[in-house]
Amino acid sequence: MNHSLPNAKSETCRGEREKIQRVIAGRGLCGLANDTKWDEFISAMRARTGWTPRYRWKCVDGVPSSWDVEWIHHLPLPMISVEWFDLLYLQESREKRLPRRIHITDHSIWIEPLLKSIGLEYQKGQTMIRIFGYSPKNQDLFDSLQ
Repeated sequence: MNHSLPNAKSETCRGEREKIQRVIAGRGLCGLANDTKWDEFISAMRARTGWTPRYRWKCVDGVPSSWDVEWIHHLPLPMISVEWFDLLYLQESREKRLPRRIHITDHSIWIEPLLKSIGLEYQKGQTMIRIFGYSPKNQDLFDSLQ
């Protein structure tokens, strides 16, 4: 892990973790992920070359984010705030010739083993994988299950 980059414990303002912990307790949420697991996951995604998935998240005290692809400074830090984290695992590639062809690459073949090895709880849908930070597992905005 590169210690110069933001990690799962990084805060944008002092006392943020304590505020989030009060929200978690108030909602009666049970943690399914921790800083160590989130750091392993983030480090693996940052180390990936060639292609990394688009992602979005929902914090325990907020609304879902829009989709993003930047894995350094756009993450919802500290990660203790993440209720769920979605990854789009299908990559679309277009050939620039006639007839035009679209190729779909399914990256869940490496993402699922990564999540299992880290011990993160997740669910796979038709186009996305949802990683759960807390239970009960929130299914809002999740795509159809396979």
